[in-house]
Amino acid sequence: MRINISIKFFFDLKDNVFKISIGDVEYKLEDFSSVFYRNGGIYYNTITGEIDSSLVDFYNSELRSISDFIYYYFKVNGVRVFGNLFTKEVNKLEVLLLAKSLGLKIPDTYVLSRMNDLGQIDMSQDYITKAVSEMKPIIIEDDLYLNYTHALDLNSIHNKKENIIPSLIQRKIHCLYEIRVFFFEKQIWAIATFDFSGGVDIRNIKEKDKKYLPFVLPPELKRRILKLARKLDLKCGTVDLLKSDEEYYFLEVNPLGQFHQVSHYGNYQIEKYIADLL
Repeated sequence: MRINISIKFFFDLKDNVFKISIGDVEYKLEDFSSVFYRNGGIYYNTITGEIDSSLVDFYNSELRSISDFIYYYFKVNGVRVFGNLFTKEVNKLEVLLLAKSLGLKIPDTYVLSRMNDLGQIDMSQDYITKAVSEMKPIIIEDDLYLNYTHALDLNSIHNKKENIIPSLIQRKIHCLYEIRVFFFEKQIWAIATFDFSGGVDIRNIKEKDKKYLPFVLPPELKRRILKLARKLDLKCGTVDLLKSDEEYYFLEVNPLGQFHQVSHYGNYQIEKYIADLL
């Protein structure tokens, strides 16, 4: 039963009755034995017409409290929860530092807010920049803007005097291919993506310019990824790696764990594996 859609609630804390309704069908929370969470939330459609934004914020905070209680109920009543229901976000900088401490190779990474600090970076290398947090869609006058990873020419900007918002800069890894890893509990699946366009952000490259192949990770690399997941309290997620001539470079982990691409191009049938667990 999918519950991250519009539902209705009836909770009776006096007699320990906790029910939700989807359409005309009613369910007791005690009847759920396992849950898989990948993304999304629980919704209740009640706002119609125009309403003050501060009231919308209050409505959303009320609904979050209800959702958090449902998650809490699952947790304390022994429901088997697969996915990151209780850990939905990670900090990229914290993850990079942790990955490095676990022996994973990371690109040279800097965060700076003054242009003159660029003088402390090796200007002979190639660099990229990307968001420190997660990608946020920006809509201006019906136009959509997405902050993908971009190449950065430090030599063209290092003499500028302006201060900037704290920005992440990484040395560009000239790689043979990119590896997308999906981990779920103690299992790992991976595919290698070959890019023939010369682009920087593989998400912004046309499918015709890419080729996918199943990939088997070295045992030690697999062990370190699973250890990273345990340290972050992540039950599933995707990890992005780059393979250069000599090294595997860790880029980031996404706790939302989009696995369709890995399952489809690797022919892994991950969906069946998860369904069998549930």
